[in-house]
Amino acid sequence: MELRVFFYITIIVAFSGMGCKSAKSSHAANSSPIAVSSDFDSGSIDTLWESKPNFLSGWPIHWKQKSSSDDQYYWFYFKLNNVVNKDITITLDSLAGIYRGGPHLIYTKATQPVYSYDQKNWDRIADVKYDTKLHTLTFRNLFTRDSVWIAYAHPFSYGQESALIDSISGKPFLTIETLGTTQQRRNIHLLTVTDTSIPDAGKKVVFITTLQHAGEYCGGYVVSGLLNFLLSDDENAAIARKTTIYKIIPMMNPDGIFHGITRFNGNYEDLNQEWDDDFTDTLHLPVEPEAACVKKWIRGWRSSGRHIDLALDIHSQGQQGAMNLLHTPEGMLADLTPHFNKYWPVKYIPMEFSGSLNDCLAKEFHISSGTFEIPQSRIKNEAYLTIDDYYNYGKGIGLGITDYFLKNR
Repeated sequence: MELRVFFYITIIVAFSGMGCKSAKSSHAANSSPIAVSSDFDSGSIDTLWESKPNFLSGWPIHWKQKSSSDDQYYWFYFKLNNVVNKDITITLDSLAGIYRGGPHLIYTKATQPVYSYDQKNWDRIADVKYDTKLHTLTFRNLFTRDSVWIAYAHPFSYGQESALIDSISGKPFLTIETLGTTQQRRNIHLLTVTDTSIPDAGKKVVFITTLQHAGEYCGGYVVSGLLNFLLSDDENAAIARKTTIYKIIPMMNPDGIFHGITRFNGNYEDLNQEWDDDFTDTLHLPVEPEAACVKKWIRGWRSSGRHIDLALDIHSQGQQGAMNLLHTPEGMLADLTPHFNKYWPVKYIPMEFSGSLNDCLAKEFHISSGTFEIPQSRIKNEAYLTIDDYYNYGKGIGLGITDYFLKNR
């Protein structure tokens, strides 16, 4: 059994219960009080209690970045028991944080949490109200089974990454290696997909990363969709394998994801601010192990005479976004998005983030690189995105990249 260590304890007076990874209802008058828990892979809630029958109040954990004032709060994922045929109202407050020293407000009136009775099939909770002054989200739903899981958006847990790797292990065209481990000894996997019957010389090399930020879980489904496509019998996948070497890291931050931390890794650092630490930044040294092992691999790959033609890092804007974005350093990859737009909608935005993987790849390694920002809600006013939509985005990435390289040969 894994040892799980947490550093937040909240004491609530009266009948509120305990915070951290598990909170219990205190409403004794109800013959079947609602029980709240989050002591599972990717689970997270600070305090949540039944303040009156079928009404729960509380807030998510505010995770503090170790080396700055950043305060990330938005991810929640908890389980309710004793809810069959109950019309439940939940209010979460303290929904305001800090990112890179400024206000971070990621909830909106369009935020729709998800719920599941089996942690596989997820539906949206559509009865939602957000108070922009109090930063409070209230949502209501009638549940038809005794137990239900509720999350900010579709979770992609550490266990799901393990299951993904197990499901594709041994398939043709795939090799799996471990680049390094986190502070808590979880592996950082690198998956290589290519047709080894075709010499590597002349092939394009594409480097894909995702899940640097715990809470931005749609990237896990996008990469799953990409891998399922690349390893399929689709004739376009065969073309991709013959012409391209894919190097894919499906989960950059397994510690943060396992513990249900918002954005940060298990050391409470934002990995996407850590990529310049080993050569420009003295504040955060030493560099976090997740970033260090990847940079070591890149340097080794390049020192062996290999190249990387394209790098894409997959993130999410949470539920505040309403468009898929590809942002890059000014002028880089401006001609790539039209190829993606054949398969899924993407808008190109020149933008730079100091310390990010994208910035490091472009400036230190001179690799054409970009960062996807994918909403966890919907595109404009269309239907809310589903896991199948994210799978299709992954396939669209593979198709778009092949089109891009074939046109630019």
